[in-house]
Amino acid sequence: MTFLKRFTKLFRIGWAAKKVRISQNETEKLLAQRALVALLADARGISLKVGQLFAAIEGGSEFQSLTDSVPALSLKIMLPVLEKSLGCAPKLIFKNIQPATAAASLGQVHLAEFHDGTPVAIKIRYPDIADAVSAELKLADLMPSVGKIQEWGFDLNAYKQTLFDTLQRELDYRIEAKTQTYFRENVRVSRLEIPRVYDEFSSDCVLVQSRATGVTFPNIVNWSESERRLIAETLLQTLFTSLFVAGEIHADPHNGNTFYNHADNDSMVTLLDFGCTVSLNETRRLALLKLILGCREKSAVNPLDCFVALGFDAQKLAHIQGALPLLSQMLFQPFLSNQVFNLAEWQLEKNITNLLDEKRWWFRSAGASDVLLLMRAFQGLTQQLQQLRINLNWWNLLEKSVGKTLLQQARDLNLPVIKVTTTEFKTLDFASQAKKLHVKITQNNQPLVSVELPAETALDLENLIPEDVRLELVQSGMIDLTAILQRLKSDGLSPQDLFTCELGEKKYRVWLK
Repeated sequence: MTFLKRFTKLFRIGWAAKKVRISQNETEKLLAQRALVALLADARGISLKVGQLFAAIEGGSEFQSLTDSVPALSLKIMLPVLEKSLGCAPKLIFKNIQPATAAASLGQVHLAEFHDGTPVAIKIRYPDIADAVSAELKLADLMPSVGKIQEWGFDLNAYKQTLFDTLQRELDYRIEAKTQTYFRENVRVSRLEIPRVYDEFSSDCVLVQSRATGVTFPNIVNWSESERRLIAETLLQTLFTSLFVAGEIHADPHNGNTFYNHADNDSMVTLLDFGCTVSLNETRRLALLKLILGCREKSAVNPLDCFVALGFDAQKLAHIQGALPLLSQMLFQPFLSNQVFNLAEWQLEKNITNLLDEKRWWFRSAGASDVLLLMRAFQGLTQQLQQLRINLNWWNLLEKSVGKTLLQQARDLNLPVIKVTTTEFKTLDFASQAKKLHVKITQNNQPLVSVELPAETALDLENLIPEDVRLELVQSGMIDLTAILQRLKSDGLSPQDLFTCELGEKKYRVWLK
């Protein structure tokens, strides 16, 4: 019966989502979004989590209410869960318990006080939500492998297993309590607070913690620039410290999971809800750090080895092996400068599509399923920084967060050299890449133009060449600019002559060095 009820709700949600997608104008889309939000809020469970993901992606949309004000269940419904967990009447432990003002996907939080006046927050799991999630997971298991998933060989079973494992962890508040305590003890960042867990009153369905105060993210976007900057630095350092030092990343960055306070408070950022996290062992996080350092220092680091150590599939990456150094530089662009990085310049999706076109799906399908959660954490953070209108020096904050010793450990990390079965794809490390694109034009053996540009500009070669010259080159049939560009995207920017030709009295030479 639970399975059928969830199936009916999910069918209605699917239909509502389709109406949002096919809406013909903004008014129609707005009404469709509101209808979808109402269904997601009512369904809770996985469905509500999907809506919260939409909110993180579309900041400021109708989905935002799913992170701030989902109607809570009454205290009368939730108290029996608490009493069963405590093994006694809640009034014996708590002086008072307030009705919840908002709810989350799997449970809701009630403010309370111990008898000594200590303020706490009690997170209580919804009655029967475990059965509802189990039904949804069964439905997820019926998902077919179609479209891009089938075409590019996504490991759908691995994604389903990651979804299953994540939801099972979130349903058990004992795991969340342990993770929260680990964060509190190991993620030490100035201006960051993580609430204390009262293990003696917590269980698989109840989590009692010190009470956090503050406002949610939408309320801080117009605070003073100095306060927004401090918050932005705290958020970025929290991600770096949790990822590279603690090896445990908060992967649920929606607005309901963080509280903020003004600078005169002991802490400006309070991180909440540790149900959805992703773990990276030491080798994986050092490999990621080594990859960033390889990009920065142009060292003899083969990105293929690093990506495979991170959990990527070597055979799939082999199809884009030559492009991996340049792809890595696009992915980690904010870390490559010693200056403040303007996030508006990080046209990641556009640049990757321009570099790889349809082959970008080799990269996406090659990643381990938990990399999706890591990407979600980075995506959520960059969206927050953009909404705060704050640009930061990413490299400086990374150095400050991880320290020179860990950076050196990453440099010294010896990774297995990956050899793929095919030989048609070229291997290229960062040190082997060309550094500069050279353009030289002479007339009657006398120099007319000599230009030196970053090597990456070779990917825009067609637009660099004046239109009249480009047309003449095409009409002469001496060179094929399209073929040259495709070769560069496939094999990478290794040192090479791109073309030499003569047009009338002028001689053109273009090469990478």
